[in-house]
Amino acid sequence: MEKIYGKSIYEGIIIAEPYLKGQNNLEIESFSVSEEDIDKEIERYEHSIKRAKEKLSHLIHDLKGKVAEKDLQILSVHFMMLDDPMFKDEIQISLRKDRLNVEEIIKRTVNKYSEAFKKMKNPLYRQRALDIQDIGERLLEALADNESIYDSLNGKILIAHDILPSELLDIFNKKIDIKGIVMEYVGETSHTAILAKSLEIPTFMGGTDLLKKEWGEFIILDTYSEKPVVITRPSLEVLKNYKTLQLEFEKEKEEIKATINLPSVTLDNVKINLEVNAGQKLDKTILDNINADGIGLLRTEFIYMKGNKFPEEIEQIKIYEKVSDNLGKEKPLIIRTLDIGADKSLPYYKIPSEQNPSLGERGLRFTLHKKEILKTQIRAILRASKDRNIKIMHPMVTNISEIESILALTEEIKKELTEEGISFNDNIKTGIMVEVPSAVLMADKMGEYIDFFSIGSNDLAQYILATDRFSQKENNLYDYYNPAVLKAINLVAEASVKNNTDVAVCGEMAGEVIGIVILLSFGIKTLSMSTAFIPRARNIVRKLNISKLEKIKKSVLNSKNSEEVRHIVREYIKNL
Repeated sequence: MEKIYGKSIYEGIIIAEPYLKGQNNLEIESFSVSEEDIDKEIERYEHSIKRAKEKLSHLIHDLKGKVAEKDLQILSVHFMMLDDPMFKDEIQISLRKDRLNVEEIIKRTVNKYSEAFKKMKNPLYRQRALDIQDIGERLLEALADNESIYDSLNGKILIAHDILPSELLDIFNKKIDIKGIVMEYVGETSHTAILAKSLEIPTFMGGTDLLKKEWGEFIILDTYSEKPVVITRPSLEVLKNYKTLQLEFEKEKEEIKATINLPSVTLDNVKINLEVNAGQKLDKTILDNINADGIGLLRTEFIYMKGNKFPEEIEQIKIYEKVSDNLGKEKPLIIRTLDIGADKSLPYYKIPSEQNPSLGERGLRFTLHKKEILKTQIRAILRASKDRNIKIMHPMVTNISEIESILALTEEIKKELTEEGISFNDNIKTGIMVEVPSAVLMADKMGEYIDFFSIGSNDLAQYILATDRFSQKENNLYDYYNPAVLKAINLVAEASVKNNTDVAVCGEMAGEVIGIVILLSFGIKTLSMSTAFIPRARNIVRKLNISKLEKIKKSVLNSKNSEEVRHIVREYIKNL
C-alpha cells in the first residue's frame, strides 16, 4: 500500500479501477517517404486538418449549453490554431526537406514548438505548450482515424502525467463515466483544474512519475479529507473505512440536492447572495435549476474574442439584453468591461509583447488607452440597462485617477445619450474589481467614489504573494488561503462597511466551502461562482450562523499559514 499526498481540485471519495493514460497514447512509427509520395503526405496532412476541424466544430456545437462559454473558448482557440500559417508552412517545408511520414513530422514540429514555449520565462506563455500538444494529438488522431482512446475509461479513475482541457471536454461529450482524475501538478487555476471543477470530477494533483507506479486492481481517491490522498493497493481495513466515508459523502450530496430550491439564508436569517460567473451565453434552464440570485460577473472578453473585429454597439446591446432576459430582468447582472491582456488575447488585435504582461497593459489599463473601445462598450451597457438591473464593473483598477477617468467618461456618455434622446438607467451602479494591493490599501478612499467592490481572489492572491498563479515551480507559494491574502480581503470588507459600499468575491474561493465560511465571517454577503458550486454553497450557508463566526474570523487572521487556516475551518465545519 502506498499513499500519495497532493492537492484537491474537486472534492470526492472514489474507490475504483485505475486507468493509465500513458498506456493508450498513439504509437508513432517513423519511416522514409519517396520524393514522388511527398505530395500524398501533404494531402494526408491537409485532410487531417480538415478532419480535426470538423471534429472540433461538432464538439463545440454539441457542448453549447452544457458547459460554460469560457470552457468552450479553449476549443475555439484550438480551432484557430489549426489554421496557423507558420505552423502549417513548417510542416510542409519539413515534409519536403526530411522526406519522412507526416505523423513523424507533426510529432517533431509539435515537440519543437512545445519545448520553445516551455522555456519562456513567462508562465502564461508556457501554458501555450499544452495548446500546441493538444493540436498535435488532434492531428495524429485524425490521421489514425482514431475515434476514441477512452472507451475503456468508463467507470474508472484516470491516471495521467497531465490531461488537456479539450480531452476532458471530449470525455464529457461522449458521456464516458469518468470517476476521478489523478494527475501530476499543473496548477489549481489552470484550464484543466477549472474545467474539472466545472464538470464536477473529483480531481487530485500531486506526486511524480505516476505512470511508473504499481497501482493494483483498485485505488482510493480521497480529495475530501483535510489531507487529500491517493492510496494504491489498499488493505482490506483501509478499504472498509473508506467505504464508510464514501457513504457519508454520498449522503451529504443527497442533502445538497434537497436544499437546491430553498433560499440561501443563514440560521440567523441573513440573506447571502449566491451569484454566477458567466460568459456570453447562459442556459436559462441551468440558471433556474440552481436557483441563482444573479450574475456577479459577466466576462465580456468572450464577446470580443469570438469575432474578427471589435463588436459594434448594437451587437453588444442585443447580447446584454438577452443575458438579462434569460436571467430575469429584476436580478442583478454585473457586466465587466473588456478584460484583455496577460493570458487573454484577441485574434484580430495584436497586443504589444511585454516582458511581464501580468503587470503591463491589461484590463482597464488597456481600455483607458483605447477609449473609443471602452466608450462603445459603456454606451451599450447603459442602453441595455433601461428597465433592467444591470451594473458596470471595471477590471484591474490600480488608483483613484483611473476611477475618476471612468466616471467622467460615463457621465460624458450619459450626456450624449440624453442629447440623442436615447433612454438608459441614469442611476446605474458602477463598481471595480479589487485585484491588486494598491486597490486593497486604498479601498477606504476608493469606496467614496464607487457603488461596489468585487474581489477577484485569484489575481489578488497572485499579486499579494508575488507568485504567478500559472507557475508550476512555485505552486506551493500560490494559495488564496494564505493569511496575507485573507487580511487583504478583510481590509476591503472593512472599507465597504465604512463607506456603506457593497462588496462581493468572485474568485475561485467564493465557491469553496472553506472559502465561504471565511468570507461570511468577514461580513461579505455576496459570492459569485461557477454554476456547479451554487448548490453546495447554498447548503453550507444554511448551516451557518453569522453571529457565531467572529471566532473563526479572529483565528484565520491570526494564523501563520494556509495549512493552519484550512485546519481551523475544517474542524469548525465538522462540528456544524
